[in-house]
Amino acid sequence: MTSTIFARRWNITDKNIINIYNSLQDIAWHFGSHGINGECCGDLSFIDFIALKKIYENSEITIQGLGSAMNFTKSGATRIVNRLEGKDYVERENSPLDGRVCCVRLTEKGSVTISKIIENYSLYLEDVLKGFEPKEVEQIEIALEKLFAAVRRNKPFNSNTVSIIEGECL
Repeated sequence: MTSTIFARRWNITDKNIINIYNSLQDIAWHFGSHGINGECCGDLSFIDFIALKKIYENSEITIQGLGSAMNFTKSGATRIVNRLEGKDYVERENSPLDGRVCCVRLTEKGSVTISKIIENYSLYLEDVLKGFEPKEVEQIEIALEKLFAAVRRNKPFNSNTVSIIEGECL
């Protein structure tokens, strides 16, 4: 009901919403951990890849900060860090400012791996966008930035959105 009211207010049809939703899933699939031609991320799941990327982008990140950046609890982030640490992609280090705080840093293997993945996907995207005019690429960038900002402001399935999961499990 809420999505219908929103759609009418903004002249967005249910078909528009479904098409955008499906397009986002399809795009995410092509940039997922299965990679380009089946090669990408080795032993990394998509969640592991995103965590590694967040750590790469913020060399001073704490486990709690990683959880917040990924919309996970601290214990959820700890499980991800445990997996990455077990694969020698990251290491933990106590904060020099507060010994109770645990920071996460990339190892050499982690740094090389994430750099290679980012480079491969950047080249892939560059190839995908070759057929677009520069103005179209700029419009895509702006639209995606706006969509991402809106997603960050609106948590999935909160009290402001329609509850999709209703009823009982069979």
